[in-house]
Amino acid sequence: MAISVKKIEEKDNAGWYLVNGVSPVFLNAIRRSIMQHTVCLAIEDVTIFENDSVMFDEMIAHRLGLLPVKTDKTYKLGDKVKMVLEKEGACTVYSKDIKSTDPKIEVLDKNIPITRLLKGQKLRIEMQAVAMTGKEHAKWQPAVVGYREVPSLEISKECNGCELCVKECPLGILESKGKKISLEEPMKCSLCGACVDACPKGAIELSFDKNSFIFMIEPIAGLTAKEAVAGAVKSLGEKIEEFSKAVEKAKE
Repeated sequence: MAISVKKIEEKDNAGWYLVNGVSPVFLNAIRRSIMQHTVCLAIEDVTIFENDSVMFDEMIAHRLGLLPVKTDKTYKLGDKVKMVLEKEGACTVYSKDIKSTDPKIEVLDKNIPITRLLKGQKLRIEMQAVAMTGKEHAKWQPAVVGYREVPSLEISKECNGCELCVKECPLGILESKGKKISLEEPMKCSLCGACVDACPKGAIELSFDKNSFIFMIEPIAGLTAKEAVAGAVKSLGEKIEEFSKAVEKAKE
């Protein structure tokens, strides 16, 4: 079966796609590759020259490390970008106050509070955003990724349209038309099984397509969904090629 991908919905930088002709093993390999092997930037090396706030240096460095940093796809593993933060109180220091030496690189969310400075207090920091992968730390994961099966609902002749399943469906995606129950929005079904439990045994059978999945991805490092998947596929290809060479060498 040929692989096909169809966009279901895109909203607030998150995307839902219908993927046909694949197995759970294949999709899980893509998911893990995106989260563990796709390169993105995160603040790693922090030098604090002045900190008059009530927060310890280590706490501020930890907060800086978890900020979502926009990643330009031209950056490779190990590349670094210098960023600076200089602020004097009284004020609240926000992520928008961090400046980068590369205009393409910035903190994506501008309104994350870092610390509070009283009048006369200062904060002066230099830091390096380093291009790494999620294999090293979760802060280098470029996206939140998941997938689930496409549901299939079969209504038997024993179902007389009692509407118990319609009432019990937590997502409200079952409808009763006359004496017929139908699944109106199968893509939203979470396979919870509430409809099956509500009706007499054998009246409803909830299953799923073993070759079709709903793939969900929400990039959090400035990469598009396409760029995140492309990075994952490239990484997988390199590993497969490396493994093939190792196998050939073992035959010698």
